[in-house]
Amino acid sequence: MYFSYKLKQEVIELYWNTALYNLAINLTYIFEPIFLFNLGFGLIRIMAFYLMVYAAYALLILPVTKLTARIGYKHAIFISTIIYVLYWTVLYQIKFHTILIFLAPVLFALQKSFFWPPYNADVAISNVKKQRGREIGVLFSVVELVAIVGPIIGGFISYQFGFSILFAAAAFLMIASVFPLLLSPEIYNKHRFHFRNLWGVAKKYPYNFFGYWGYAEDLMLMSLWPLYIYAIIPAVFSVGVVITVASLIAIVVMLYLGKLIDRFSVRKFLPVTAVAYGFSWLIRFFSASVPGVVVFDTLTRLGKAAVNVPLLSQTFELAGERGSDYAIAYAVFFEFSLAVGKVVAALAAIWILAATGNIYYVFVVAGGMTMLYSLVKKK
Repeated sequence: MYFSYKLKQEVIELYWNTALYNLAINLTYIFEPIFLFNLGFGLIRIMAFYLMVYAAYALLILPVTKLTARIGYKHAIFISTIIYVLYWTVLYQIKFHTILIFLAPVLFALQKSFFWPPYNADVAISNVKKQRGREIGVLFSVVELVAIVGPIIGGFISYQFGFSILFAAAAFLMIASVFPLLLSPEIYNKHRFHFRNLWGVAKKYPYNFFGYWGYAEDLMLMSLWPLYIYAIIPAVFSVGVVITVASLIAIVVMLYLGKLIDRFSVRKFLPVTAVAYGFSWLIRFFSASVPGVVVFDTLTRLGKAAVNVPLLSQTFELAGERGSDYAIAYAVFFEFSLAVGKVVAALAAIWILAATGNIYYVFVVAGGMTMLYSLVKKK
């Protein structure tokens, strides 16, 4: 059986929230760097934009989480959707006021700080232990399902109506995504975020801190890789089509992998899939054609699926093993670690682009960092 059974109400709500939230994101995320590029921002300036995002995220996540632990997870997620809409508004206004390039990253970081720790902690304490792999598999199949329609719809809207309508449509979906979470009471089971819990997690899992640096590949997927595709296929609608085709293939893999994880040890999957996915970035110089882009973006979706399901299944298992206080502490540790990793990756990318101007070298570094996923352990 590939799908989860006897789902909690909270898990069903998370599925709906995830579907609408990610549909909104998939309308825009691959077109955000293209939007900046069309405004005249070069690769280095675009990477500097994302450097500011994750540097601010690393600084904001701790104090914001202290607040979200008081107001409740669902209220925090609702606030994050409002901030996301504000971020898109400011991002579009960069077209008229360039100085806003410094405000938009802070808003994006603030949105992440309100959303991701509560969301991850919510997933960790809501899903069923004996079918955690399948629930995570279905969760990310939902993500990939909307990734099928999102980019092609986003490409069509931006091509036909422009980026202003694209951001407006995404904003509407983003606001709608919070309503499924309001169908059940707020999660107020006496959780508190304590710095001592965070420090305890960091001391217990030092390898995981560096393991989550593997999310350098995620930084490439939201910045340089869309621009690389755009350079080869200079039409936003066609870029959306490529992403859609690749995402379609990844769905089946995630559903099957989620079932395997519930049957076998997660440790057998993550080291192998992390290295294989990292290798796909090392050889990305073979993708300098339209067929090559299609093949490598498909490999990217498959690799990310094969890594994400065991990685996040294990991460949520670690976060959910000791109650709510520990769940939010581990969620912050997870997000802080990946933010630091993305800062390191962005700095490396800026240095490489400034020194060589060769985007392939950046992909090589990203591939090496992707292999760090294999360091994530339960002990």
